[in-house]
Amino acid sequence: MRRFKNLILTFLFVLFISLNASPNKIKMDATYYIPGQGGAGWVTASGDRINYNKLKNFQIRWVALSPDMFTKYGFKLGDVIEVFTEEKELVGIWIVKDKTASRFKKRIDFLFATHAKFGSCTVEIRKKKSKG
Repeated sequence: MRRFKNLILTFLFVLFISLNASPNKIKMDATYYIPGQGGAGWVTASGDRINYNKLKNFQIRWVALSPDMFTKYGFKLGDVIEVFTEEKELVGIWIVKDKTASRFKKRIDFLFATHAKFGSCTVEIRKKKSKG
């Protein structure tokens, strides 16, 4: 009986780890948003105010993730992510500062000062650093 309990506990432990471990890369749909347009404000969900001059000079690289990314994969506002795609302007390090509307699933929106060169695409992301 004790061996059976140990086996069950081991199984539950492995299951818990596998459910809570985020995959190395997550594939998702990507679009962009512009502050002040389409309902996007000048303050992100993290409470940070968007500085337009820094944004247009590419000094800030912020993204919004769909709410399911926070619950399913454990992302938090302030996390640093790395983006992989063929769209050169999206490749690299970005900071999660905002959330999309709840109707979107497995989606990332990139913050741009003006219309981006890409319309929509698919990207892969990997969490680089979690905010405490």
